[in-house]
Amino acid sequence: MQHGTNNLDYSVAGEPCASVADLRPGDQIPVLGGAALLSVLDISHDPDTGATSLHIDAAPSGPGPFLLPTASMVNVRRPEPEQAKHTGEDDEEVTVTVSLAVTEQVTYEFETEVQIPAGVAGDADALHEYLADDEELWLDSLDPSGANGYLSVNERSLDTAEVVLAA
Repeated sequence: MQHGTNNLDYSVAGEPCASVADLRPGDQIPVLGGAALLSVLDISHDPDTGATSLHIDAAPSGPGPFLLPTASMVNVRRPEPEQAKHTGEDDEEVTVTVSLAVTEQVTYEFETEVQIPAGVAGDADALHEYLADDEELWLDSLDPSGANGYLSVNERSLDTAEVVLAA
């Protein structure tokens, strides 16, 4: 699978990934669908060829260093530094970029002018049905920030959260 024009993508969707050029000793590369992790022991970049040699903790009888284009993308898991692992004590804070998915149930109360048939104006049920069927009459007036009326968040749930790794 090509990623961009010259970047080979050896990563799998849904897993954090990084450029081979950004790998560092201690990073782990999931293989066999995540069933095994190979730890990066040493990295050598060759700017003349654009290749990177990865020395991993494979079995002694296994293959030698892997040679990949430096611009390749691979899945990577970065182990927590020992001092940053949760110990129950006050941890040092760090700033990270996170990807969040949030679901909210929100109520908007606002006023807007719409053109409707005169017969619908005097019947609350008919008005509700007419406006529910023709959202385009009022939807552009709904301000997601609630600035033109009242906004109430009835329910909010954090669906997913993950640290975004620099690629």
